[in-house]
Amino acid sequence: MEGMVEVSIDLFDLKILKVLNKDGRKPYRAIAEELGVSDATVRNRINRMLKQGVIKQFNVLVDYHKLGRIIKAFIGLKVQPPKLKEIVEHMIENPDVQVLYRTTGEVDLFVEVIFKDMDELNSFLESELNIDGVTGTVVNIVIGPYKRCPCTGL
Repeated sequence: MEGMVEVSIDLFDLKILKVLNKDGRKPYRAIAEELGVSDATVRNRINRMLKQGVIKQFNVLVDYHKLGRIIKAFIGLKVQPPKLKEIVEHMIENPDVQVLYRTTGEVDLFVEVIFKDMDELNSFLESELNIDGVTGTVVNIVIGPYKRCPCTGL
């Protein structure tokens, strides 16, 4: 990608990132003890990675099951190209949409949603996706994960 500056990180930076992926609130001192270095080294490395944009932000990992939201679905949307931007803006505004990707292949957009039950999912399909420009949908309901995203837990 033009304008993108590639930065290099070493094996020690990767170890720090692995620890932070497990617990983003872990104190620098605890990370330093775990990795056998000073807390100043850990702090400097993390600050450098923040400044370089390697670490973009620290996130909260939500257990959606505890919130009663147990139905996860991946929905592929086929859209009319002139309506793409409008549909993306509509999807971004919906709090049930966890992730939205532009894709190639059979569908143009890939939407990840989480609901409390099938009725909520059905309501979403009938209301939120019944908009001008959506020409087709492919709905896949998740049965269970084999591996979750370490950053989002989704």
